[in-house]
Amino acid sequence: MVVANSLEYGNVIDQLFQSIPEAKTAYAQGEMPGDPLPYVVFSFLEESFFTPVVRLHRHDELEERILQFFERMAASSDAQLHDLLSVGLFETRFANGMLEIAVRRFGPRSKALTEKALKEFSKPRRVLG
Repeated sequence: MVVANSLEYGNVIDQLFQSIPEAKTAYAQGEMPGDPLPYVVFSFLEESFFTPVVRLHRHDELEERILQFFERMAASSDAQLHDLLSVGLFETRFANGMLEIAVRRFGPRSKALTEKALKEFSKPRRVLG
């Protein structure tokens, strides 16, 4: 049975916190001001929550739920979610060397987005000035 992916940019934070309550707890401990905006939440959680879980590399149930959520984001038809994964998550992981470790456990759609992002990250950047 195929379940429709109702994940969209507008509900990604609610869905994240529902799917991974530990992420909600980690975010709340950061005492971030204002409404939880997707890029702010993902950037904060990348450093304080997602990366430490992957670094522990225990292949446990929490890591599996995180990876499944990323796969749901990648499987969504909402291009804003793909951008959120690429910029809010993959770019940071690429910079800190964690992307290569995490990609080994990604699902097929997450891997495809990662390969696309890696090509973009590898392009020479022109600095305005």
